[in-house]
Amino acid sequence: MLLFKLECKRLFSGKINKLVLVLFLISGVFAIYQGAQGYKNIRIDQYKSKVVFQKEREHVTSRESLPEAGSLAYYASAPTKWQLSPWAALFVGESQSSMVATKIRATALQSQIFNREIVNPSQQRTGGLDLGFVLVFLLPLVIGIMTVTLISDEQHAGRWRLLNALPKSAFSQLCKQIALRFMVIWLLVVSLLLSAALLLSLPFDGVFWLVLTATSLYMLFWFSVAGLIMSFDKSSVVNSLAYLSSWVLFAMLIPGAVHLYLSNQFQTEAPLEISLQQRLVLNDGWDKDKQATLDEFLTHEPRWRDTAPLGEAFDWKWYYAQQHMSDLAVQQQWQEYIANNQRRHAQLQTLSALSPALYFQLKLNQLANTSSRDQADYQQDIVNYHNEMRHFFYDYLFFNKAISKEDVDNFILFEPKTSTMKSSASQNMWVLFISMLCVFAIALAAMVRLKQLRPA
Repeated sequence: MLLFKLECKRLFSGKINKLVLVLFLISGVFAIYQGAQGYKNIRIDQYKSKVVFQKEREHVTSRESLPEAGSLAYYASAPTKWQLSPWAALFVGESQSSMVATKIRATALQSQIFNREIVNPSQQRTGGLDLGFVLVFLLPLVIGIMTVTLISDEQHAGRWRLLNALPKSAFSQLCKQIALRFMVIWLLVVSLLLSAALLLSLPFDGVFWLVLTATSLYMLFWFSVAGLIMSFDKSSVVNSLAYLSSWVLFAMLIPGAVHLYLSNQFQTEAPLEISLQQRLVLNDGWDKDKQATLDEFLTHEPRWRDTAPLGEAFDWKWYYAQQHMSDLAVQQQWQEYIANNQRRHAQLQTLSALSPALYFQLKLNQLANTSSRDQADYQQDIVNYHNEMRHFFYDYLFFNKAISKEDVDNFILFEPKTSTMKSSASQNMWVLFISMLCVFAIALAAMVRLKQLRPA
């Protein structure tokens, strides 16, 4: 117990250690606050979209006479919702750089799904900070600063020979010092997670324990790296540079190289090209034979083939037929884009094994439903909902049915996709188990080398 008190006193007597721990704690608290604000804004946007649509529907039903179905379909902007986990407040992933409450009309889809408002760049944040950033990038630096120079500091102070002369070996004392630092940092991480869960009303379910387990393994990896570096018995400067180089390699260079490779491997300008091509086809449709366009549309949508032929006047059913035909004109490019995204995501998952930092970050985003795959699933939900919306109005447009107030009240609403987190929990546990074995192997190698150290 006396030695433990002395080790605690030594740990917290250094100004650098105290400063690093305080800065890490402040960064974590600020990250939780900023992430919570961003998540709150997302929820507000989604709620506003829902309320505005409800008010618009009440306004329409309050009128004595309803507008015709074509006009109603044109102005009815139904809200959609990216179903994010509450943990998205801590691990934002793709959620704050993408649309999370896209409004959809019955017109052409491709001109809507990638539609973004133009914002003033001077009003944009220079960068985002969430708890995931703190855990992935800052946590390893804290571990390195407090751990990687333990042996060299003892040697510089002349205590290393003394430790080896004690009944308990220097290796035993070193393990206790490393374990003490692990527990101090781990308790700080647990405090941040518990505080975030309590303040943001996050459920203490399987996700919480998966995050905590993954973070503990990530910490163990970096402690193992520090142990391996210390085992080569170099000076404090060499150890610090070696650890920093490892951090740069695993946290920056390898993830950057992976994303650069994937950006070159897969086309990233497809959404712009698809939207532009769809718009050109739509505009050219005004100069083509309208009845021919409608007939071609009915070959793809035979359910409404019994509709009456077009007359001389403007007809809404031709308008929406042309809208859909412009989507079909880019259908192949759209499917190729989806397939490319799936292949890119699969390769990203495979290549993330090269970097524990990238792998850890991807897993955190998956647990929060903010990954690129969740974004793609949300877009697919929009596609499915758009088809339901089109077909809802087609019954009135092609068969000249009058729309009633009851029909407006029964208008189909967007239903977000059910989270697949629970169904993939066993898979996540297997991944964590395999990661645990790999990390323990590195830790064991570090311990063996450290045990072989002898005073010079």
